[in-house]
Amino acid sequence: METYRYLHRFPMILILVGLVGVNSQFLIDPQSAEVTQGADHGLECVVNRTYLAGYYFVAWTKDSEVFSARNQIDKVALENINGEDPEDRYTITKIDQGNTGTYKLIIDQVKGVDSGNYQCVICQHPSTSYVCTAITDFKSTVATFNVLYTPSVPEYPECNGLDSSATVSIGTQVEVTCVSEIGDPKVQLQWNKDGVPLLSTVTEREENNRLYLIYTFTAELSHTGMVLSCSSTSSHFTSYSESCSFNALNVVDMPVVATTSRAAEYEEESQTTPVSDYSSDSCASAINKSIKCLQIFGKYLDGN
Repeated sequence: METYRYLHRFPMILILVGLVGVNSQFLIDPQSAEVTQGADHGLECVVNRTYLAGYYFVAWTKDSEVFSARNQIDKVALENINGEDPEDRYTITKIDQGNTGTYKLIIDQVKGVDSGNYQCVICQHPSTSYVCTAITDFKSTVATFNVLYTPSVPEYPECNGLDSSATVSIGTQVEVTCVSEIGDPKVQLQWNKDGVPLLSTVTEREENNRLYLIYTFTAELSHTGMVLSCSSTSSHFTSYSESCSFNALNVVDMPVVATTSRAAEYEEESQTTPVSDYSSDSCASAINKSIKCLQIFGKYLDGN
């Protein structure tokens, strides 16, 4: 009896509780999914349109950043989020039926950059435009969208560290780097010497969605003719196999040209030897020695 009297006195409380419920603004939330690159995929939310009365509209966010207004994609915002031009791959369809509105985000030919956390939100906008000035507390659950993908071809993998001649001096510390997009799942990079995997003296690091495999060695004459290549494979995409390589290594025994200046010796000698002590014979001898040195060095250059 006490319960009846309480409910009879406050009927509006029951009505409000029934309308609000738990996340009653969104009748259907977008669903998390894992998709392989190249497929088309859609994320859908259904909204109770009574919450859109006045200056409110439904927007899509990715990683908490708004990139749409009603059924229009903000390409600039999406490019800033993804880090590249979305290329008209994103579209939104909107269907109103009674008090419900269905908003479907369609992504064509999905790529790795499309992975992220997506959400439907209700935005406030000014009377003159559909620009989201504030995201309200009315939000759908977050849908995690993950794209399985391989690195872009033929851009990756990329071999860096040697020029086209692949020529280095003996004793040089050589560092070569294989660079790739990480991929999902992460690709495996492998440095190879004449087709044989190098299992030591390599280091790996990740930075800005890039994978780096670094191989360091000291050039020896025995390395002449060695071909270094880097291969990239994926545990998920078994048909994926890409590589990059350098031309055959050319290790040269370059001479070390002594730079102890004869001019400095002359300067020191001139400070201790009076000018009167120089004879014409000693001057002629010094000139002949200089000419002989130039002739020997010239022959060396011709031979190399």
